[in-house]
Amino acid sequence: MKLVAIYPILYRSRQYEVGENLPADDAAMVQAWLDAKTAVWQEEEKPKGKAKSVTAQAGLAGQSPNGETADSVVGRVPKTPARSKGAKKNG
Repeated sequence: MKLVAIYPILYRSRQYEVGENLPADDAAMVQAWLDAKTAVWQEEEKPKGKAKSVTAQAGLAGQSPNGETADSVVGRVPKTPARSKGAKKNG
């Protein structure tokens, strides 16, 4: 748990703004801040995981008569082994 200022507090020649962590090593001051309702104990927040963005596949649905794959998406480069990043180029 951490002690967080909910009002600006000047302590030990330092100005603590709203939301900043306060030092909790002086029990008398901690109790005074809690009694005056200028600080509160707050649980530690766990960092939120990042989500992968999910979007629709590019291209329009339609007929692709000369397509290299079975996907019928017009206006999109097909995913084939020959077009993969690791493929060796002829030439």
